[in-house]
Amino acid sequence: MTQENLAENIIEIYRQYGHQWTKLRGTYLYEKQWLDRFLALLAQPAHVLDLGCGSGQPIAEYLIQQGCQITGVDSAEVMLEMAQIHFPEQQWIQADMRSFSPAQRFQGILAWDSFFHLTRSDQRDMFTRFEQCSQTGTVLMFSSGPANGESIGEMFGKPLYHASLAPEEYRSLLHQHGFQLIHMLAEDVDCTGHTVWLAQSIGA
Repeated sequence: MTQENLAENIIEIYRQYGHQWTKLRGTYLYEKQWLDRFLALLAQPAHVLDLGCGSGQPIAEYLIQQGCQITGVDSAEVMLEMAQIHFPEQQWIQADMRSFSPAQRFQGILAWDSFFHLTRSDQRDMFTRFEQCSQTGTVLMFSSGPANGESIGEMFGKPLYHASLAPEEYRSLLHQHGFQLIHMLAEDVDCTGHTVWLAQSIGA
Protein backbone atom coordinates (compact mmCIF):
# COMPACT_ATOMS: atom_id res chain seq x y z
CA MET A 1 0.00 0.00 0.00
CA THR A 2 1.39 3.42 -0.95
CA GLN A 3 1.86 6.25 1.52
CA GLU A 4 -1.09 8.07 -0.07
CA ASN A 5 -3.28 4.99 0.33
CA LEU A 6 -2.19 4.68 3.96
CA ALA A 7 -3.23 8.28 4.52
CA GLU A 8 -6.65 7.66 2.96
CA ASN A 9 -7.05 4.55 5.11
CA ILE A 10 -6.93 6.58 8.33
CA ILE A 11 -10.67 7.26 8.20
CA GLU A 12 -11.48 3.57 7.89
CA ILE A 13 -9.26 2.72 10.87
CA TYR A 14 -11.12 5.16 13.11
CA ARG A 15 -14.45 3.92 11.80
CA GLN A 16 -13.49 0.37 12.67
CA TYR A 17 -11.77 1.00 16.00
CA GLY A 18 -13.48 4.18 17.21
CA HIS A 19 -14.79 2.73 20.47
CA GLN A 20 -11.52 0.97 21.28
CA TRP A 21 -9.50 4.09 20.54
CA THR A 22 -11.76 6.26 22.70
CA LYS A 23 -11.37 3.83 25.60
CA LEU A 24 -7.61 3.68 25.09
CA ARG A 25 -7.31 7.47 24.88
CA GLY A 26 -9.11 7.90 28.19
CA THR A 27 -10.18 11.21 29.69
CA TYR A 28 -6.94 12.55 31.17
CA LEU A 29 -6.46 16.02 29.72
CA TYR A 30 -2.73 16.18 29.03
CA GLU A 31 -3.50 18.96 26.53
CA LYS A 32 -4.88 21.28 29.24
CA GLN A 33 -2.02 23.80 29.24
CA TRP A 34 -2.36 24.29 25.48
CA LEU A 35 -6.15 24.44 25.61
CA ASP A 36 -5.88 27.11 28.31
CA ARG A 37 -3.56 29.15 26.07
CA PHE A 38 -6.06 28.71 23.24
CA LEU A 39 -8.96 29.77 25.47
CA ALA A 40 -7.10 32.82 26.80
CA LEU A 41 -6.92 34.26 23.28
CA LEU A 42 -10.54 33.57 22.33
CA ALA A 43 -13.16 36.28 22.15
CA GLN A 44 -16.03 35.27 24.42
CA PRO A 45 -18.51 33.78 23.91
CA ALA A 46 -16.62 31.63 21.43
CA HIS A 47 -17.77 29.27 18.71
CA VAL A 48 -15.01 26.73 18.04
CA LEU A 49 -14.61 24.56 14.96
CA ASP A 50 -13.08 21.24 16.05
CA LEU A 51 -11.68 19.46 12.98
CA GLY A 52 -11.24 15.74 13.62
CA CYS A 53 -13.23 16.04 16.82
CA GLY A 54 -13.52 12.31 17.50
CA SER A 55 -15.86 11.43 20.35
CA GLY A 56 -15.65 14.92 21.83
CA GLN A 57 -13.88 13.60 24.91
CA PRO A 58 -11.91 14.98 26.55
CA ILE A 59 -10.97 18.03 24.44
CA ALA A 60 -14.33 19.35 23.22
CA GLU A 61 -15.76 18.47 26.63
CA TYR A 62 -13.25 20.77 28.32
CA LEU A 63 -13.97 23.61 25.89
CA ILE A 64 -17.70 23.21 26.48
CA GLN A 65 -17.11 23.39 30.23
CA GLN A 66 -15.34 26.71 29.65
CA GLY A 67 -18.38 28.10 27.85
CA CYS A 68 -17.52 27.41 24.21
CA GLN A 69 -20.01 26.37 21.57
CA ILE A 70 -18.63 23.52 19.45
CA THR A 71 -19.07 22.54 15.84
CA GLY A 72 -17.29 19.20 15.57
CA VAL A 73 -16.32 17.67 12.24
CA ASP A 74 -15.19 14.09 11.76
CA SER A 75 -15.34 11.50 8.99
CA ALA A 76 -15.97 8.54 11.31
CA GLU A 77 -19.64 8.01 12.08
CA VAL A 78 -18.93 6.00 15.21
CA MET A 79 -16.99 8.90 16.72
CA LEU A 80 -19.78 11.37 16.02
CA GLU A 81 -22.37 9.03 17.50
CA MET A 82 -20.46 9.07 20.79
CA ALA A 83 -20.10 12.86 20.65
CA GLN A 84 -23.82 13.29 19.98
CA ILE A 85 -24.74 11.06 22.94
CA HIS A 86 -22.48 12.93 25.38
CA PHE A 87 -23.03 16.47 24.09
CA PRO A 88 -26.37 16.63 22.24
CA GLU A 89 -26.58 20.43 22.53
CA GLN A 90 -23.51 20.88 20.29
CA GLN A 91 -23.29 20.45 16.51
CA TRP A 92 -21.60 17.33 15.15
CA ILE A 93 -21.09 17.01 11.39
CA GLN A 94 -19.88 14.02 9.39
CA ALA A 95 -17.51 15.47 6.80
CA ASP A 96 -13.94 15.36 5.59
CA MET A 97 -12.04 18.34 6.97
CA ARG A 98 -10.34 18.76 3.59
CA SER A 99 -13.64 19.60 1.87
CA PHE A 100 -15.74 21.00 4.73
CA SER A 101 -17.05 24.46 3.79
CA PRO A 102 -19.22 26.03 6.49
CA ALA A 103 -21.33 29.08 5.76
CA GLN A 104 -20.08 30.80 8.92
CA ARG A 105 -16.78 31.83 10.45
CA PHE A 106 -15.51 30.82 13.86
CA GLN A 107 -13.72 32.44 16.78
CA GLY A 108 -11.54 29.35 17.23
CA ILE A 109 -10.29 26.49 15.03
CA LEU A 110 -8.77 23.36 16.50
CA ALA A 111 -7.14 20.49 14.59
CA TRP A 112 -5.55 18.41 17.31
CA ASP A 113 -4.24 14.90 16.58
CA SER A 114 -6.06 15.00 13.23
CA PHE A 115 -4.24 17.45 10.95
CA PHE A 116 -1.04 15.36 11.13
CA HIS A 117 -2.81 12.37 9.54
CA LEU A 118 -3.12 14.32 6.27
CA THR A 119 -0.56 14.13 3.49
CA ARG A 120 1.79 17.06 3.22
CA SER A 121 -0.03 18.29 0.11
CA ASP A 122 -3.38 18.17 1.91
CA GLN A 123 -1.87 19.96 4.90
CA ARG A 124 -0.74 22.81 2.66
CA ASP A 125 -4.25 23.07 1.20
CA MET A 126 -5.80 23.17 4.68
CA PHE A 127 -4.39 26.63 5.33
CA THR A 128 -6.74 28.04 2.71
CA ARG A 129 -9.60 26.33 4.56
CA PHE A 130 -8.39 27.69 7.91
CA GLU A 131 -8.45 31.17 6.40
CA GLN A 132 -11.93 30.67 4.93
CA CYS A 133 -13.28 29.63 8.34
CA SER A 134 -11.66 32.59 10.14
CA GLN A 135 -12.38 36.18 10.92
CA THR A 136 -10.01 38.76 12.37
CA GLY A 137 -8.99 37.49 15.78
CA THR A 138 -9.76 33.81 15.18
CA VAL A 139 -7.44 31.55 17.16
CA LEU A 140 -5.99 28.51 15.37
CA MET A 141 -4.27 25.61 17.12
CA PHE A 142 -3.05 22.38 15.55
CA SER A 143 -0.55 19.62 16.27
CA SER A 144 2.03 18.48 13.74
CA GLY A 145 5.24 16.51 13.54
CA PRO A 146 8.53 18.17 14.54
CA ALA A 147 10.18 18.01 11.10
CA ASN A 148 9.46 17.49 7.42
CA GLY A 149 8.66 13.87 6.60
CA GLU A 150 6.28 10.94 6.83
CA SER A 151 6.09 8.21 9.44
CA ILE A 152 3.98 5.12 9.96
CA GLY A 153 2.86 4.21 13.44
CA GLU A 154 0.46 1.47 14.47
CA MET A 155 -2.98 1.30 16.05
CA PHE A 156 -4.66 -2.03 16.80
CA GLY A 157 -2.31 -3.70 14.34
CA LYS A 158 -3.11 -1.28 11.52
CA PRO A 159 -0.54 1.08 9.97
CA LEU A 160 -1.23 4.65 11.10
CA TYR A 161 0.01 7.37 8.74
CA HIS A 162 1.47 10.68 9.94
CA ALA A 163 3.11 13.49 7.99
CA SER A 164 4.60 16.87 8.69
CA LEU A 165 5.95 19.86 6.86
CA ALA A 166 9.12 21.60 7.97
CA PRO A 167 8.59 24.19 10.71
CA GLU A 168 9.73 26.92 8.33
CA GLU A 169 6.99 25.99 5.88
CA TYR A 170 4.29 26.05 8.56
CA ARG A 171 5.46 29.52 9.56
CA SER A 172 5.35 30.64 5.94
CA LEU A 173 1.85 29.21 5.38
CA LEU A 174 0.51 30.86 8.51
CA HIS A 175 1.89 34.20 7.35
CA GLN A 176 0.56 33.78 3.81
CA HIS A 177 -2.94 33.13 5.11
CA GLY A 178 -3.13 36.00 7.55
CA PHE A 179 -2.16 34.30 10.82
CA GLN A 180 0.32 35.60 13.36
CA LEU A 181 2.25 32.88 15.16
CA ILE A 182 1.72 33.23 18.92
CA HIS A 183 3.53 30.18 20.25
CA MET A 184 5.07 26.99 18.90
CA LEU A 185 6.81 24.22 20.77
CA ALA A 186 8.32 21.10 19.24
CA GLU A 187 7.96 17.80 21.08
CA ASP A 188 6.58 19.33 24.28
CA VAL A 189 7.63 17.02 27.09
CA ASP A 190 4.72 18.28 29.21
CA CYS A 191 2.23 17.28 26.50
CA THR A 192 3.29 13.72 25.63
CA GLY A 193 5.78 14.94 23.02
CA HIS A 194 3.29 16.88 20.91
CA THR A 195 4.48 19.58 18.54
CA VAL A 196 1.94 22.39 18.83
CA TRP A 197 1.21 25.55 16.86
CA LEU A 198 -0.90 28.40 18.24
CA ALA A 199 -1.70 31.33 15.97
CA GLN A 200 -4.23 34.12 15.56
CA SER A 201 -5.75 35.64 12.45
CA ILE A 202 -4.84 39.25 11.83
CA GLY A 203 -6.81 39.37 8.59
CA ALA A 204 -5.65 39.97 5.04
